[in-house]
Amino acid sequence: MSTNYTEIVREVHKEWTKAFSVRDLDRLVSLYAANTAFWGSTNDLYKDPAGVRTYFLKLPASYKSSRFQEPHIVVLGPGAFAASGFVVFTRQDDGQDIELPYRMTHVFINEDGAWKIATHHASPQFASNEN
Repeated sequence: MSTNYTEIVREVHKEWTKAFSVRDLDRLVSLYAANTAFWGSTNDLYKDPAGVRTYFLKLPASYKSSRFQEPHIVVLGPGAFAASGFVVFTRQDDGQDIELPYRMTHVFINEDGAWKIATHHASPQFASNEN
């Protein structure tokens, strides 16, 4: 029986999106591995669940939602894979919704029978200057 990694990512991202939109920090933190590497949109590297919680506590309340696109999957081994793709965050600024496109990579590991995010890296997606 083969593993459907894309479906795993869809389910985790669905939970992540729901938790993010209501700032359910317990649920967000539960999606991450006990030993993690979390690069968000700040200079700080968070390495454990307490750090992940700190990141989301510091994130301005103006961030309201996220919308993940279909990921590109790279299988790293029987208990690990990477999912890279795009996510659009929405924040409010003076009552206006502002969309912020980001690149996102999550590395997943199987931890105690559940797929958890072991590495989180997000960076802004800038407009291309290529012709």
